[in-house]
Formats: sequence, C-alpha cells, structure tokens
Amino acid sequence: MAAAAAAAVAVAVNYSYARLKLSLPPPSPSPFFAAISMALPSPPLTVESSTGAEFPAWIDSDGAKLELGGTGLRKKSILGLKSIVVYAFGIYANAAKLRELKLKDDKKAISLAELPCMDAEMSVRLVIVYGKLKMGTVRSAFEESIGGRIKKFSGAENKQLLQSFTQLFKEDIKLPKGTAIDMVRLPGHVLSTRIDGQEVGSVKSELLCRCLFDLYIGDEPFDVAGKEAIAAGLSSMLS
Repeated sequence: MAAAAAAAVAVAVNYSYARLKLSLPPPSPSPFFAAISMALPSPPLTVESSTGAEFPAWIDSDGAKLELGGTGLRKKSILGLKSIVVYAFGIYANAAKLRELKLKDDKKAISLAELPCMDAEMSVRLVIVYGKLKMGTVRSAFEESIGGRIKKFSGAENKQLLQSFTQLFKEDIKLPKGTAIDMVRLPGHVLSTRIDGQEVGSVKSELLCRCLFDLYIGDEPFDVAGKEAIAAGLSSMLS
C-alpha cells in the first residue's frame, strides 16, 4: 500500500507541474535582443518650413536606400484669387546607384535633366497639406499634368498608359492631412505607387516615369524654388 500511495503522490505532483507549465506566460525575449531591436536607428527628419510637413532623410525601397535631395510645394489657385498649398513634396534618389552610373559612363557629373530618364531608383513623396483634398481631385490633376507630359514627350495622347496610372487613385481612399503618397521608380522603369506604405499598384513604363519626375525637376516644374533646392541637394549628394 505504501508503494501505491507513493505512486499516487508522484502522479499528482506531475499533474500539478504540467498544469503549472501550461499556465505560465511565454518567456520574455532576451534583453540583449530586445535592446538590439530598440536600437535600430530611424532617419532624421527634414521639416518643410512653411507647412510643417516632415520628410525622413532617407527611405528604404526594396532594400535600396533612397536619400532626400530636397523639398518643394505644390500650390493651386482657387478661382484665380487665392493660392493654397495642396501638398509638400520631396525627391529621393539612390545616390550609390547614380555614382555607379556616373563612373560607368565616365561622367564628371549627372545633370538634373538626365534623372527623369535614367534607370535608377528614384522617388517623389507627396505629403498632403490641404485637409479637404479628395482622391478624385488628385486623379484629375494627374490626368491633366501627366497627360500633358505624355503628349509632349511622345507626340501622342496614349490614354491607355495614362489610365493605367490614374486608375490607381481610387475614390474610396481617404487623404487626411499628413498622408504620404510615394511614387517610386524601381529598376526596369517600374513605377510603384504606395499610400502610407501600402502599395496600390505599379506600371512599367519609361515614358510614364519620365513624365512624373519632369513635373518636379523638369523644364517647367510645379515649384521653381523647390527644383533649385533639389538640384543643390542632389549635386551635394553625388559629389
């Protein structure tokens, strides 16, 4: 009977231990690894002075580091009487890739005019400033501005190409103040559009990429002072 009692006690102890294990919370991560994850650096921010819009010094694009060249403003006139700031924008470029292409082509410098046509990662980030902006308005604005550039550079309207881009800007997407829209040129002239970090679609077209960046750093930019600041920033970045 003593042996049977001992066995019963052992079973009870093992059962209690098993229940204790099941009720214990999962182990906390090692403080060492927790410290590493917390120590990952965030890029410093550049604040556009007139709007307070924030732009990180660099962004990651599928593993490529794109650095901020400069910022500007997109303004729109209302009834020809009042001009409002619709969004602030920043131009980002893969400086390492551009330096590599400069050396490969044995160039002393890469001009701003060349950048819209090059096959190197580049991005324009729009940060919404006007809190009442609707996505339909954004789409209509791009239909006009990108459409005009397509005709200018190709000699034809190419409505199919234009629609493949503008249809990404769907009406049900909200645009509160501070929303970030990234249009990133990936290798192979693929233009990826992302809203607050979520990709909404992409279009592969060298012409479309050229037209988009021409709006900001071309011969007739949205913001002349912004273009000059971006030119200076990119020149410093590539020197």
